[in-house]
Amino acid sequence: MKLYRIQARCNNLYFDKMLEADNDAAALEAFSNGVNSGEIVGADESFYDERVYVTFEEVDRDVITTAGVGKTSVGVQVGKPSVSSGESNS
Repeated sequence: MKLYRIQARCNNLYFDKMLEADNDAAALEAFSNGVNSGEIVGADESFYDERVYVTFEEVDRDVITTAGVGKTSVGVQVGKPSVSSGESNS
C-alpha cells in the first residue's frame, strides 16, 4: 500500500488527511467516503467559498510533509548576508 496526503478546500472548509491506498483512485475514493461519512472533518477556513480545490500526492514515509505553527518561529531567518552595510575602506 502507498501513503497519500489529500487536501481539499470547499464551502469555507479545509480538509487534510493522510491515508493508505493501493493507488490514486482508491485514495481519492477513500477520502471522499471519509468526508461523506463524517470521519474526515473539515476545519473552518472562511476563504474559498463555493470553489473546490483538491490536491493529492504520494508521500514518502521518511519525509515530514506537514509543519505546525508551533514548530515555526516568528520573523525572518536567513543565513549570513552576502553583503553587509558598514564603513567603506576607500
